[in-house]
Amino acid sequence: MIWNNNILSDKSREIDEMEEEFQLMYLASTIVDGTFNFFKIERKTSKVGKPPFNLKDMIKLIFYGYMNKITSTVELAYNAKYNHLYNWISHGIEPSDRTIRDYCKYFQPIYQLIMSFILIVANRIGLTDFEHIAIDGTIKGAYNSPFNIIKEKDISLLIKHYMVEELSKEEIKKLRRTARKFLEDKSKSDEEKVDILFYWRHLLDYSGQVSLALNDNDARLMKTKDNGLKYPKFSFNIQLGTDTKSKLICGVNAVQNPTDHYQIPALMNQILVNLQIKPQKISADTIYSTLANLNYLDSLGVTALIPTKQQNRENSGNLPDNPFAIDYFVFDEYKNVFICPNNEELTLDGAYRAPQEKGGGNKIKLVYSNYQACKNCKYKGTCYTTNHRTITRYVHEVTYKVERLMSTKDGIKDYKLRSKTVEAHNGTFKRIYHYDYIPIIGLKRVQNLMFTIVASYNLIRLFNLIKENKMDLYSIISAIQFISQT
Repeated sequence: MIWNNNILSDKSREIDEMEEEFQLMYLASTIVDGTFNFFKIERKTSKVGKPPFNLKDMIKLIFYGYMNKITSTVELAYNAKYNHLYNWISHGIEPSDRTIRDYCKYFQPIYQLIMSFILIVANRIGLTDFEHIAIDGTIKGAYNSPFNIIKEKDISLLIKHYMVEELSKEEIKKLRRTARKFLEDKSKSDEEKVDILFYWRHLLDYSGQVSLALNDNDARLMKTKDNGLKYPKFSFNIQLGTDTKSKLICGVNAVQNPTDHYQIPALMNQILVNLQIKPQKISADTIYSTLANLNYLDSLGVTALIPTKQQNRENSGNLPDNPFAIDYFVFDEYKNVFICPNNEELTLDGAYRAPQEKGGGNKIKLVYSNYQACKNCKYKGTCYTTNHRTITRYVHEVTYKVERLMSTKDGIKDYKLRSKTVEAHNGTFKRIYHYDYIPIIGLKRVQNLMFTIVASYNLIRLFNLIKENKMDLYSIISAIQFISQT
């Protein structure tokens, strides 16, 4: 392969006249160069032994591979040697697949900086102001075989076998496949097996679960959807924050918690670091409507667009069939009453201190009722089965503020942008990177992989935005080089 060292530096060529694949390569190379300059990335190397590959060239090679849906190190090594585009962008290096794996292992966090620099560039060249960020989570299966799982009960029985008394034939038959395989393994001594079993028990105690994935100890049992059905599977919860205007991903977080209830602070902190500016609005679905999340956003001065369960049902038109469900009781804010379907007013009956919510302050529990109206109501026995109907409402300053906003036309309009933004990315990643499951082990490595995927996605998205807005690519390249020096 003849490598032309001038392909990325020959200013006599008009960038805007190049074929798109060369334009994209040129932009990718400029972004990586800019990232290294902007964040002052330097690699300290030893003078002893063979000099390593240039870090920037390796990053470019891996980055360009992911942009082209190539995630295999074997494929990347092949393309570095035989594909002129990969050869050009990485300045002619020809690393082995093992070397590429090592660079992915130790330097993959750099892709968060690339992701951040792309976002900064998009903002400074006027493509978006990052005013409104939409947040959503998706469950992705971990790299673990369903036949490589061990239960807490089996661990206890195996410990009993090696430390107290041997299990009977009947007890051995009750062991699950993985436990029986462990028992039959002759390659380890009994002492080694006991150490392993206690380590597994420690991991279970730490996770708070009753099953352990032996391939990936960091994975947790989460409910996943398959053909419309939900069932538990060892997985990670991937949180995404996406700009509603540009569709650029501003933050990505891999977490072990199966629920989204308390995920906004950690993701938002990363978004603030990545953008280096503060968004004005955050939208998320109802499951994020916890006091901890709302208090956090309120403390930042960020508007929360998160509907209550009832508002979500109303907005989606998914109201219950029961005509006496709480959704059909209209709250009159001025009079502080609920108007029932029979047009009677339920007034405030009492106010109580509610139990403290995890991660947040106290709420006030308000109870509304009208005993006399219910006593003579024609719907007695249908609307309620006790003495009378009561409506319970939990009030906190911040939750009340968000609830009021989500009842306005502007709040509903802004919130609708969310469904067109973040939820589409999950399908995009599945289609482009074929990840029904995450093909890597360990929470930290999963997080770094997501940075790499998101950075490559954002670069392609940036390129498309430049084209859509009919911007001069040569001028954009010059602007990126200028930004990287400021």
